[in-house]
Amino acid sequence: MDVSAHILLVDDNLRFAESLQQILRIQNYPSTIALSGEEALELLEQKPFDLVLLDVDLPEMSGVETLDLIKISCSLLPVIMITGNTTVETAVAAMKKGAYDYLKKPIVHELLKATIDSAIRHAKLKKELNDSEKRFKTLTEASWEGVIVHNKGLIVEGNQQFFDMFGYRKEELIRTHILERIFNRDSLVQIQSRIENGTTGSHEAIGVRKDRSEFPLETRSSYIKFQGQNLRVCAIRDITERKKAEEENLNLQMQLAKASKMEALGLMAGSVAHDLNNILAGIVSYPEILLMGMDKSDKHRESIKIIQKAGKRAASVVSDLITIARGTTTPKIVKNPNSIIADHLSSIEHQDYITKFPGVTILSDLNSNLSNMYCSEMQINKVLMNLTGNAMEALVGDGLIAITTENVHLSQSVLAYEKIEAGDYIKITVSDTGSGIPAEDLDHIFEPFYSKKVMGRSGTGLGLAIVWSTIHDHGGFINVKSGQEGTSFEVFIPSTDEEELCSSPALSLNALRGNGEAILVVDDQETQCLTTRNLLTNIGYQAFTVTSGEDALKLYNKTPVDLVILDMILEQGMNGRETYEQMLKINPQQKAIVISGFSENEELAKIQELGVSHFIRKPYTLDQLGIAVKQSLLGALKN
Repeated sequence: MDVSAHILLVDDNLRFAESLQQILRIQNYPSTIALSGEEALELLEQKPFDLVLLDVDLPEMSGVETLDLIKISCSLLPVIMITGNTTVETAVAAMKKGAYDYLKKPIVHELLKATIDSAIRHAKLKKELNDSEKRFKTLTEASWEGVIVHNKGLIVEGNQQFFDMFGYRKEELIRTHILERIFNRDSLVQIQSRIENGTTGSHEAIGVRKDRSEFPLETRSSYIKFQGQNLRVCAIRDITERKKAEEENLNLQMQLAKASKMEALGLMAGSVAHDLNNILAGIVSYPEILLMGMDKSDKHRESIKIIQKAGKRAASVVSDLITIARGTTTPKIVKNPNSIIADHLSSIEHQDYITKFPGVTILSDLNSNLSNMYCSEMQINKVLMNLTGNAMEALVGDGLIAITTENVHLSQSVLAYEKIEAGDYIKITVSDTGSGIPAEDLDHIFEPFYSKKVMGRSGTGLGLAIVWSTIHDHGGFINVKSGQEGTSFEVFIPSTDEEELCSSPALSLNALRGNGEAILVVDDQETQCLTTRNLLTNIGYQAFTVTSGEDALKLYNKTPVDLVILDMILEQGMNGRETYEQMLKINPQQKAIVISGFSENEELAKIQELGVSHFIRKPYTLDQLGIAVKQSLLGALKN
């Protein structure tokens, strides 16, 4: 999001306002504090703001009253309500008056940023729509008109604009009938009827120029006295630009509605996913601990493996929800798309689909000179898996799926399924020869759970929602073409001239065991602390656990540790990054790993700049934790 976005923060609690202002500064949003509704309105008169964070409970003039006045003078300015002791019903009532959303105190940093980003994106689309409507009115008022005088259709006179509009010389049309030359076949019946019945007023038709090209026009006619006769005067306006503006206006309205729905669903998914990840941590991790200490012949071993598999499956669904919520923090590296596609086509998951759909033929035509792109290989592979999987399911019996890649340069933006901005892109196309997507469904296919497949038979209903969120997280765009001959999904991802870097081999599981190194685990969930401590203890580490940043610093001052494992989001007091900053003041060489169920890329990048080497998303496995810990400690030894 644009770092220049300026926020007006309205709250009568100066201490809370200054604390929130510090959070906004960390998230690259400059802000100004107002301690009352009256002060906020004065500031809005003095300078522009991009968003208002407005406390519901203000003295004298309430938050809702302030909102009413803001919307009178700044109707397009997004306002997010902040509630403390006030009931949710009050906040919802404020939303009905024009507030974009509301947040409850205490405010989760990541949810704050996600809501602000969503509101600013929404406001930008509304401004584009408003500007489009203004352009539409200007084009309508400024159009040039051609004027003719005719006697029951026989042209008697006309102005130069009329002859220029149709590409004729004046002598070519005078004394000819208007039905002979200037209207297309579909318009003739209506025009003839209007002439015969003497109908006046406006009417739209299709005009035909001398070169046989067609264009939309609007006619308005009335009677005049001309050369001693009662004749008809007809004003003809070329409405090509107006029709284009109407189409653009309609497309922007559709984009605004679509974006609003996707943002709302994404925020909901992220909130649910954050809670579920903490719940799933034990379900995913404890089966590994039990299996490590269990004899291979134990009768309960298979039952525990079933629990483990179910936990990982649930964690995968939660991971998809986080992707939809735009909370993915998977690092992006330079990769060539062709190699990712080749790996996908040889993967076990893809081979399982081939077995399930034996009548489907898959062809690939990959550009040998394809540029590279910055991407998460794991996320792009999931995009391919969802698109090819959907294509297979769309085919009844035998059919063909084609995967192609090409370099694309767009010199200007293109309005397709969505607006694709100008730039250099990698274009990945997955097409099938199925029966196509019904027109009434096409605008909804990327919404979570919007599917007409039998529930439980074909995945979770999140597949295309994941595709949408992933591609936009990569700064890309999607186009969809569908008809009776099949469907094509075109993915546009920005290309780069940078070269791929060789990746270092991962540590084997046998090399993960520790030698009693001391590790401090900081997580506000006690069950997560216990789970992580048990995992670390089982692979040879000494673990200490605390549930807040303040307690972590107290223990850290007394007990030196080799590594710190920090939860990014801590409900009370300092968050993970703030805690690590304080530790670095004590020991600038302290190594750390970050864990979280939901975190924004920008916040993660900031803590990585401080020296954090690894990020692990909850819930994590013993392998993921062990590899991250060992690699971090090896890095510490090298330094």
